[in-house]
Order: sequence, then structure tokens, then C-alpha cells
Amino acid sequence: MSGKSKHTNETESSEPRETRTVRRLRAQLDEAQDIHQLTANPLLAAVQADRFRVSVTRSMWCFLTCGLGFTATGVQAFLAGHLGPSDPMWWGAWLVEPAFAGILITLLRWEAQMLSHGLAVDDRPVKWLKRVLLGATLVTNVWSSLRPPDGQINAGMVFLHLVIPLVVFLLAEVMPVIQQRCNAARDLAAQVVAPVPTKPVAAPAPVRSAVRLPGHLQGALDAKANEVRAQGRALTAQDVQDALNVPEDYAERIAAQLAA
Repeated sequence: MSGKSKHTNETESSEPRETRTVRRLRAQLDEAQDIHQLTANPLLAAVQADRFRVSVTRSMWCFLTCGLGFTATGVQAFLAGHLGPSDPMWWGAWLVEPAFAGILITLLRWEAQMLSHGLAVDDRPVKWLKRVLLGATLVTNVWSSLRPPDGQINAGMVFLHLVIPLVVFLLAEVMPVIQQRCNAARDLAAQVVAPVPTKPVAAPAPVRSAVRLPGHLQGALDAKANEVRAQGRALTAQDVQDALNVPEDYAERIAAQLAA
């Protein structure tokens, strides 16, 4: 009994054991395989494309709001003129540009939503409404910078009141294009080509002879029989010998039984 136990302990001690480094590398390899499978999923690319679209859209909305905030001063100066804060018109002039901006932002949000559903927005009234809103902002800003209340024209202010409304106008035109392209990229990334359904082909029935053969020999005989069947001829003794390497009389016996 002690000899058997000693032999078992020696066998266990002779078996190689994984070191800590091997276990750590094996865990890293498993993690790398899981990450590769996840990153190769086309749905993940679609999610990343949609997140990128949201990020770009938020940035564009932020810059558009800043630009409209600046143009609001030019519109107020154009409408208020030499009026002071004591005049209600001076306060009411601050509401004109936010009203224009609210209409423009609502229009852009609606246009972006339509494009996200694959509906192109190319109607002429929509384009004209955007152009009128932004054109009015451009004219009032440039006019107020050329006719300041103190009479002193600042070239830098004229430039800003000219460029910023143009940038706002281009942002309003570009944002729907960004939405459309990002949605197209998302749909392309999510597009998974479904496999074409094909009619399943029945596997040829395995060849069975009356002679009992071991499993590996029977498998070799099945493969050779299927090959011969594909050639459109009957299995011969030579075919059996090529597959099993058996004596000629034994091969003839197997071939005869299969032919029967």
C-alpha cells in the first residue's frame, strides 16, 4: 500500500505545473480573444458611428449657439439705434435675434430628424426660410457695424459682424449634411449580409460491409467508397486495398459483399 502511494506521489510530482507567468499570459490571451470578438462585431461599429454623430452634433450646436449669441448684439444695435435702456424698444430689440434663432434651431432639428429616417429635405420653402432668417441676421449685423451709435467705425467689428453670420449660415447648411453622412455610416456599419439560404445536401450514406472492421479502417473505407461513387463506378478489390492495405483475397471479399 505504501509503495503504491509513493508511486502516485512521484507521478504527481513529475507532472509539470503552470507557473504564475504562464497563468497570467493565458488570462491575457483569453481576454485578447474576447476583445477581438467584440470589436469585430459590426454592431459595435454602428454604435461607435452613432456616438460620433452625437458628439459632432453637440459641438456644432454649441458653436452655432455662440455665433447666434454674438449676432444678437448686432441685431439689437441695429433696431435700438440711439435708444437707451429706459426705452422699452431697447429691451424688445434683444428678443428679435433669439426669436429668429429659435425658428432656425427648430427647423434644423426637424430637418435632422427627417434625414435620420432617410427622408431628404429639399423643399424650396425650407431653404428659403433658412436663407431669410440668416440673411436678415447678416444685413442687420453689417449695417449696425457700419453705423455705430458713436459714429466711429471699427474695422475689426465690421469684419466679425460680416464673417460670423456667414459662418452661422454655413453651419446651418452643413449640419443636415453631417447628420445624413453619419447616419449613412452607421447604417453601413450595421449592415450584416445574411447568408443566402441553400438547400441542404444530404451526406452520402456510409458504406457498411458484412466484415467487421475497426473504426479507423471503416472510416478509410467509407472515404474511398464515396470517392469511387463520385467517379461513377463500382468499388473494386484494388480500391479496397488502396484504402485498407489488406490482402487481395480479403479485399475481394469486402468488395463482393459491398457489391451485393
